[in-house]
Amino acid sequence: MKTRCCYPKRYLLLFFSLLVSVGSILMSVSLSSCSSSVKSPLLLSADSLMEIYPDSALSILESISSPQKLPRADRALYALLLTQARHKNYIALGDDSLIKTAVEYYGDKKKSVRAAKAHYYWGATYLEKGYTSFAVEEYLAAIRLMPIRNEFLAMIYDNLAECYEKDGLNNVAMEAYRTAYQILEGESAQVYPLRGIAGIFFSQNEKDSALYYYQQALDCALVVQDSSMIGAIYHDFAMIYNEKKDYIRADQYISKAIMVMGHDEAANAYLLKAEIMFNLNKLDSASYFFNKEMGSLDINGRAVCYDGMYQIAKKRGEWKTATENMDAYKKLYDSIQSVSYTHLRAHET
Repeated sequence: MKTRCCYPKRYLLLFFSLLVSVGSILMSVSLSSCSSSVKSPLLLSADSLMEIYPDSALSILESISSPQKLPRADRALYALLLTQARHKNYIALGDDSLIKTAVEYYGDKKKSVRAAKAHYYWGATYLEKGYTSFAVEEYLAAIRLMPIRNEFLAMIYDNLAECYEKDGLNNVAMEAYRTAYQILEGESAQVYPLRGIAGIFFSQNEKDSALYYYQQALDCALVVQDSSMIGAIYHDFAMIYNEKKDYIRADQYISKAIMVMGHDEAANAYLLKAEIMFNLNKLDSASYFFNKEMGSLDINGRAVCYDGMYQIAKKRGEWKTATENMDAYKKLYDSIQSVSYTHLRAHET
């Protein structure tokens, strides 16, 4: 399971805490941007805060009234920054009408960071809707338009690699991950492409190579104490050892993952914990973990839970309970198939 790629994840501060120093921030931004065609000090302030304090940047952007009345350069930057801030704050991007304002202004001919970002976030909007091929086109445009090799370029390659993975293009995805890794050499953000490389090896059943790269990714995450990534990699280790039928070690890693993860992140880890308990023939523990967070899981997760409960009941010879769980599983499975079919038809049209 991958976390959403955002280099790197930082804790956010509240907007009101910045009010004391906003005057000095605006002054420094104005001095450093004297040649810019953007006139709004609020936009320049939001831009300066985006990487470290994206929630504060979002608050500033949302405070701008009548953005449609801004000059064209300001409207373009507003569209880019608002899309970027929503993405960094894990808010759905919706349709592409907002980011297209930035894309049309910055264009696709002249290299610039803002042009690259506009195309990248247009790609992110497509990807959110499931249009992977369109996302790839925009990510490639963003790479072409980036004037420098930096962390943002590495992030584009990392997200491009994820798209290739979804399309089953593992060799191309591996190349993109390795490019991101090379750009980030010596930086803690290497954890993202390292984990991506490991994931491809795992999908190709090359478990020892996967373990090697997961360990490198874990070492990077431990340096900066990124608990979200540490928990995710522990989960990765547990999946590999579970498939290797080393259930004791799998249980050790999934237990570490659950301890490190926050409540919202741990729901899927409980499913793997339940599966490992089942493989260890600890049926009571397996039943406990299948039921623990069922209410917070999506439809796919609930289907896994009911299938697991069916397997437990069958192993115990509790046929009535087994049948009830299988019926619940079938209903969810039919719903999943129906949604998948509808989504496929929407793509075809």
